[in-house]
Amino acid sequence: MSRTPRILLGVLMLGALASCSKSEEKPPEIVRPVLSMVIEPRTTQIFGFVGSVEPQVSADLAFRLLGRVVSRDVQVGDIVSKGTTIAALDPTALELGLQAAKAELSNAEAQLANAAASEERQRQLLASANATQAVFDAAQQARKAAEAGVERAKASLAKSQEQLGYARLFSDFDGVVTAVGAEVGQTVSPGQTVVTVARSDLREAVVDIPDQLTGDLEAGTPFQVILQSLPTIQTGAKLREIAPQSEGSTRTRRVKLT
Repeated sequence: MSRTPRILLGVLMLGALASCSKSEEKPPEIVRPVLSMVIEPRTTQIFGFVGSVEPQVSADLAFRLLGRVVSRDVQVGDIVSKGTTIAALDPTALELGLQAAKAELSNAEAQLANAAASEERQRQLLASANATQAVFDAAQQARKAAEAGVERAKASLAKSQEQLGYARLFSDFDGVVTAVGAEVGQTVSPGQTVVTVARSDLREAVVDIPDQLTGDLEAGTPFQVILQSLPTIQTGAKLREIAPQSEGSTRTRRVKLT
């Protein structure tokens, strides 16, 4: 019975002594780790590619009609203004069609005048009880049919005039003729290129770059353009467009710089 308190007391005293010794000891200094890195300069590799300076905007001009080319007023290298006549088709058939449309309209207008006069006579006869309602209704229907005929003739005339206007080809903007696709005397189909006109004020550099080098390219990436024939002429450019897929045989992508 007397051993238990002693043991407890001894434990308590040891605990007190231990706490006193801990309070008197100084805490060890914290060793702060130092992170070091070796920085090496990054080398930049410069690649050079051969490209061409091309117009940014060009248009293939073509007739909307089938016909024979009777004139082509421009050659490759000619400077043209907006509205300049480029070429013309033989207008003979179109002019005959226009004359026929005019005659058709004149005939339709004459028929309308006769129908309107007949309707008016029947109206007066009906008012004086000298004509039946059925006869007047027929005259009225004839007048309406004549009016419709005039409208059709007008539409036909407008179409003929429009077709005749398509016999001449004009430039849509100021530029330079870069290619010709039809000669005088040649019969061309609708949409067949007669000449190609490019704007001279907007140009871009076109370059084919290996596909493996295009991974980091994006719109706005800077480039340096040097004129091959005269290296002293240099200018900065930015990537405007990159082909979505590489060309199968060369494994290159076409980029356009402005």
